[in-house]
Amino acid sequence: MKKSLIALAVAGVVSAPAFAATSNVDVAGTLNLSVDYLDADTATNGDNLNVSSNSSNIIFKGSEDLGGGLKGVWQIQTYFSAGGTGNADTGVGTEVVKDGVGSGNTFVGLSGNFGTALLGKHEAPAKLIGRSVDLFGDQIGDNRNFTAKPAAQSNGFDLRPNNVIAYVSPTFSGMTGAIAYVTNVAEATATTDTSIDAWSAMGKYENGPLMVGLGYQIHNLSESNPVLEDESMWRLAASYKFGDVKVVGLYQQANDMSGTSNNDVTTFGIGAAYAMGPVTLKAQYYTADDRDTTANTGANMWAVGADYDLSKRTKVQFAYATTDNDSAVAYSAFGGGHGDNPGTVAGGSPSGFSVGVKHAF
Repeated sequence: MKKSLIALAVAGVVSAPAFAATSNVDVAGTLNLSVDYLDADTATNGDNLNVSSNSSNIIFKGSEDLGGGLKGVWQIQTYFSAGGTGNADTGVGTEVVKDGVGSGNTFVGLSGNFGTALLGKHEAPAKLIGRSVDLFGDQIGDNRNFTAKPAAQSNGFDLRPNNVIAYVSPTFSGMTGAIAYVTNVAEATATTDTSIDAWSAMGKYENGPLMVGLGYQIHNLSESNPVLEDESMWRLAASYKFGDVKVVGLYQQANDMSGTSNNDVTTFGIGAAYAMGPVTLKAQYYTADDRDTTANTGANMWAVGADYDLSKRTKVQFAYATTDNDSAVAYSAFGGGHGDNPGTVAGGSPSGFSVGVKHAF
């Protein structure tokens, strides 16, 4: 698959070459389908066997050489359903990923020696720090089950908002950074035009086997209601690869969620992957502590799986994931970029098994 502009333009999470000058439209994307047996552990929505489309998408992109080392760049990304379920998550800790034209990273911008500036819809930079250490991205067990939205009322932190003005620095000796201003991340209420703006930033160092990234995000809720606190989050992520083994970790602190003072949650995750030729064995564990304002709101999630590379573009994926919730919270095990999410209830222990095929073009 041709390298996506997203990697160059905002996150710096993965390296990508600059576009050559062209009047053509480049096409890329991913088909990611799985057969899932999911147990929501609820009285009304128990065992669930289905075909799921997990962030399957198509990308149209291009660039124009404007001279003097300056380029105009653009992209339209669209998520689509190709299984029995679409991309619409439910439950605490899940990121809403909807289908539709332009539902993915869709923007126009300028790129050159100064870096890249863009306008449109794009991943918040802080989000991509978390994505860089997720061994189960777009599968059951995705770490966004715990990092995206630690409280049901929160606006969430793993966002792909509209109304983005973003800048990404060039890479200097392995260091890169990005900052984005979101003019309207949410409305204050359904009956008012008062908008809530947001800032998101990241810095990342990557050199050889080591990667360390720091992200910060704030939602200025107090602008719409002075009684509210500004909801914020910071996260630290790291990975290290030695031989065939890769270890990853993430620490996240979410503060004053939903504008409530001291409504804080700490989330921690670790994982490891071991490559044996075309087979990669992997596991990760995430835990969230009690919200400071509410007892019995902690949870733990385990995910284990294996990837088998049939080629550079096609792989078969196996995964098992389970979440153990305290009595007053309902974290999912199936959210993030995974398409089928029957949800769960407070105190529930959702679990599931998934077998899928992922093809990048």
